Amino acid sequence: MSAEEDFAARLAQATPRTWATQAIVVANVAIWLAMLATGTDPMRPDVQSLIDWGANLLPLTVDQPWRLMTATILHAGLVHLGFNMWVLWDAGRIAERFYGSLQFLLIYLISGLFGSLASLFFAARTGVSVGASGAIFGVVGALLAALFTKQSKLPPGLAASMRSSMLLFVGYSLFMGFISSFIDNAAHIGGLLSGFAAAVILAERFDWEEYRRSAVQRSILAIGAAMVAAFLVWKMVPVPVA
Repeated sequence: MSAEEDFAARLAQATPRTWATQAIVVANVAIWLAMLATGTDPMRPDVQSLIDWGANLLPLTVDQPWRLMTATILHAGLVHLGFNMWVLWDAGRIAERFYGSLQFLLIYLISGLFGSLASLFFAARTGVSVGASGAIFGVVGALLAALFTKQSKLPPGLAASMRSSMLLFVGYSLFMGFISSFIDNAAHIGGLLSGFAAAVILAERFDWEEYRRSAVQRSILAIGAAMVAAFLVWKMVPVPVA
C-alpha cells in the first residue's frame, strides 16, 4: 500500500461518513426545490423572490442580520446551484475528513458568515448576493491551510497534487470573478481568508495526537475569534444609501 493509500485509509477510518457535507448539499437543494414550489423560475429567479427568501442586500441586512446566513443557502438558478454543490461535494468530503465533521461545519459556517460580510462592502452594497460559494471557498481555504502548515504530516505526492489543484481552482475562480460582473468575488475572498484562518486555529484530524489533545480548546478559540472579528467587521459595514 502506498503512502497516499494508507493516509486515505486512515482518514476514512477516523471519519467513516461525511454526513456534514451531505447534509449541507441536501439543505441547499431542498431550499431550491421549496423556491420552485412557490413559483420561482428554476433558471433565473427574479430579484424580489431572492429577497423574499433571505438574500443579502445591505439596506435590508443592516436591519436583518440573519440574511448574512440565509443568503448562503440560496442560489440564482439551477446552474449556480449545480456548480456550487459539485465543488462542495468534491472539496467538502476531503475537508470533512481532514478536520472531522463538527469542525468542518464550524469552518463552513464561519466562512459563509464572513463571505456575506465581505459582500456588504461590494456586491451586496447595491445588489442582491446569494450562494454557498463564500462558504465553499472557506472549505478550500481550510484545505490550503492544512496543505501549507502541516505538509510534513501529509504524503508528499498527495500534498503537492492537492496544493496545485486547489491553487488553480482559486486562481481561476477569482480571475473569472474579476472579469465577470455577476460573480461576487468579495464573498469568495472573505470566505477563503476566514476559512484559512479558522483552519489554522483548529486541529487537523490526521494529526491525531494534536487533535485528541486540543480539538475542543481550539474549536472554542476559533469560535471566540470569529465572533470578535465578525463584530468588528459589522461595525465597519457602510451605511446604506437612501
